[in-house]
Amino acid sequence: MMIDPLVTVVIATSLALLFLLAARHKISARRRFEAQLAAYRILPESLVTPVARILPWVETAVAASLLFAITRPFGAVMAATLLAMYALAMGINLSRGRSQIDCGCGDTPQALSGLLLLRNIVLTVGALLLVAPVATRPLGMLDMLFAVLFVAACSLSYSLFEQLSRNHTLLTDKE
Repeated sequence: MMIDPLVTVVIATSLALLFLLAARHKISARRRFEAQLAAYRILPESLVTPVARILPWVETAVAASLLFAITRPFGAVMAATLLAMYALAMGINLSRGRSQIDCGCGDTPQALSGLLLLRNIVLTVGALLLVAPVATRPLGMLDMLFAVLFVAACSLSYSLFEQLSRNHTLLTDKE
């Protein structure tokens, strides 16, 4: 199965944007992110600070590598690995009954949930699609216009999912 190059550009650009925003959050609120990372209780305490400092730069490198065809396969594997690790950390804490910790996913606090776990699994699959063979066809101006529109649609869909997930968490907390 070969993937159309337009689909590859849309997925890669959308994931790059996601990783850049995630890195920005971690850099701009370093202490808060460090506390979020510690709350997962997965890393030894001595590794929390170094990982909290390094992770945003790893995410930035992943984002950059997704934007160039030559480095995209490496970036895709790294993106899938990070997303799967985040999903695993969420899953471990959900299985421990620790759903009230902040996921550390962005600027707005958000409790862990099955929806966030599902989101990360879907994003992981998307990242893995980037290692599939890409059909050879030139991308024209119309393709680029569609790419911009599809990336915007992906970003809006992601934001909508995040808000729905937050609302779901708020509603289930009140019950």
